[in-house]
Amino acid sequence: REQWLYGAYRMGRDAIDALVARAAPAAIYAVGGCVRDLLLDRPVTDVDLAYAADAIDLTREPIRGAKLTASHTRFRTATLVVGTARIDIATARTETYPRPGDLPRVATPAPIEDDLRRRDFSINAIALRLDGDPLLLDPCNGIADLGAGVVRVLHDASFRDDATRIY
Repeated sequence: REQWLYGAYRMGRDAIDALVARAAPAAIYAVGGCVRDLLLDRPVTDVDLAYAADAIDLTREPIRGAKLTASHTRFRTATLVVGTARIDIATARTETYPRPGDLPRVATPAPIEDDLRRRDFSINAIALRLDGDPLLLDPCNGIADLGAGVVRVLHDASFRDDATRIY
């Protein structure tokens, strides 16, 4: 955790520290591509956080040096920008797609394991808990897939639900 917070993503460090401090008592996790890139020892270019409570409430009060650039009440997500760094914060959720290609219906908050299982690929379904003791969660075996060089879709309807995942 320290390597990621203080090495790979220096520009957003203070904002991430503020979010982690503000998140208590609910858990907050780095998720998806930033955790994957950390495990692959690649530069982290953007940060996705999943929060066990409401992400919009977490970002309601200003954070020094960060600009709130988006807030989506329907999905309970927010985006902060610090310099050129982007931090996306989402309320941990589950989602269903009424029809192929429709926007999802989300249910929040959800357990982090359920949030990870709804994602696109196993290698993006890994989380690193940032508050309290560091904890790496990998309910979909993404770390093994990283080691094997495999990009595995998590569910059969993934591309039907959201065709942009093909990219």
